[in-house]
Amino acid sequence: MDKKVVVVGGASGVGAACVRSLADAGATVVSMDVSEELGQETARAAGQSFLRCDITDREQVFAAFEEAAASMGGIDALVHTAGILLQGPAAELDDQSWERVMEINARGPVYTNQAVLPFLKKSERGSITNFASSAALTAYPNGAAYAASKGAVTAWTRSIAVEWAPFDIRANVVHPSAATPMLEAHRDKLSEEGKIAYDELLKQKVPLGGRFGDPDRDIAPVITFLVSDGARFVTGQNIAVNGGYYI
Repeated sequence: MDKKVVVVGGASGVGAACVRSLADAGATVVSMDVSEELGQETARAAGQSFLRCDITDREQVFAAFEEAAASMGGIDALVHTAGILLQGPAAELDDQSWERVMEINARGPVYTNQAVLPFLKKSERGSITNFASSAALTAYPNGAAYAASKGAVTAWTRSIAVEWAPFDIRANVVHPSAATPMLEAHRDKLSEEGKIAYDELLKQKVPLGGRFGDPDRDIAPVITFLVSDGARFVTGQNIAVNGGYYI
């Protein structure tokens, strides 16, 4: 795959899996993340480059994409995986928590998508793959703010798929359910009874295997396909990679 790709959120989890998968497919990758040490380590192991980037800082985002484009000689695709998980009763949600989850999960993709646009216009068949969540497709009790932020990403992506199609730029949104460090950290906070209930819920809700997917085997290959020219006629789509979660 002769593609120059930026992966945002590439230090760990699904983002790191995407860096590895794209590199294995022959792409040149610049990974971006706020976690510098882990990001450097992940990118180096895949033979790729890393730039520290705080996606809540517009100026920093645009500067990082300029640097990435200069180092690779352009950008053909963006994969935006970065995000945070916020849970808690909707009635108790405070302004600070709402603003934080929206800042990272909703505004972050806007900044990176806008920053990459000039470079994708110069590319042949450019693409953007934004990450949302199954929470954007169904009710998510005790996670309304998180669900709302991912719903925003979904609506944004559909809209730019139409607006930017004249530049031969594709934009799709992926709704993954993957066993990531972020979700493992959430599970670790639960009581023993809570962990049992959590695991039982997955067994009931995920027809394929009763568990969340593996980032490397189940999620990253789909992203690599969406970046490739094999997906040249796929745009504006909600692509759930979740084992049938919430069918």
